[in-house]
Amino acid sequence: MVSIVFAMRLSLLIIFILIEALHLQAQFLSRKTNQFNNNGLKQGKWISFWDETCMIPRSIAVYKNGKETGKCYEYYRNGEVRLKFRYQLNRIRVKYFSEEGIRQQKGWAIMEYTKDDTHYYWHGKWKFYDEHGKLINITFYLNGAPLEENLNKQ
Repeated sequence: MVSIVFAMRLSLLIIFILIEALHLQAQFLSRKTNQFNNNGLKQGKWISFWDETCMIPRSIAVYKNGKETGKCYEYYRNGEVRLKFRYQLNRIRVKYFSEEGIRQQKGWAIMEYTKDDTHYYWHGKWKFYDEHGKLINITFYLNGAPLEENLNKQ
């Protein structure tokens, strides 16, 4: 008798958990993403996926009047973060990662928007790391061109 009551309670608990999971998934999917403003420019949160199952994101970005803002991410097919952008005033903090999740390089960049084009270039101090995440090089850039390189001695 006790085992029947226990089995019924366990079954009800499992059903409740499944219903809650479906509810949370429906809430996530019903969020307004990939929207355009009245001028036809990207606005708000945009998510693109590697495939039609929408399981692994390719990128997650936030737009305001067609321009990325805040924190943005790009991913490898295995789900690991490939790069992170963090927009701060007129500069972007950028971090690149390997498919294993190890930091490869980080630094500052600038994004310039013109009527016909968007130009992205490294600007400022960039740090480069080996396959274990150890700092191996620092290079300074001005509008995408390297100015000065500082190699670390190993």
